Amino acid sequence: MAIVRFSISMPAEVRDRIREHAADAGLDVSTFLAIAAQAQMDQQDRVREIFEPFQKARTEAEEQAGTGVWAGDDIEPTEREQAEVDAILGSAPHNEAAA
Repeated sequence: MAIVRFSISMPAEVRDRIREHAADAGLDVSTFLAIAAQAQMDQQDRVREIFEPFQKARTEAEEQAGTGVWAGDDIEPTEREQAEVDAILGSAPHNEAAA
């Protein structure tokens, strides 16, 4: 894999915190940021994967609007998927929020 370089702009305080955390982890700043970005992308990909059936159902429902037929009413995330989404979003567990 080819290594490419790009620059980012940020407040000095954020830069300093990144440098501190990278040093604490025994990493250079580039590696630290690459790992952090990859972790964030992995979380977003997982959320997309969990919600893909819902998005497909919504698209089908929008296409069927006016026909009296609705797709996706029976699709629910599993408890594990919902807990994963709640953890990623930092929200209360879905079943507790409804209580």
